[in-house]
Amino acid sequence: MTTHDDLVTQRDEAERLQAYYKNELERQRVMNTELRKAVADMARTFQETLAESVAAADSGDIVEVRRIAYANRNAWQAYLQQIVTAAKASAKPE
Repeated sequence: MTTHDDLVTQRDEAERLQAYYKNELERQRVMNTELRKAVADMARTFQETLAESVAAADSGDIVEVRRIAYANRNAWQAYLQQIVTAAKASAKPE
């Protein structure tokens, strides 16, 4: 038979776990929001630069194609860094 102290201890542990899981859920929500934003930004940039590079290629402007390609590479690197930063910020504290 469990004693009153055991029940109090179990209740306290359950409350502690509930608070932990609530905080963990919020942390995951924040991370997911950041990741969704980064992915949406990447997709939008990709579509825009693809259209720009196709137009430049159709017009025969190889210099513009190169400029767009370099700008696109830089944008992808920035977005990937944004994803890495969001993932690190939401990593479980030790």
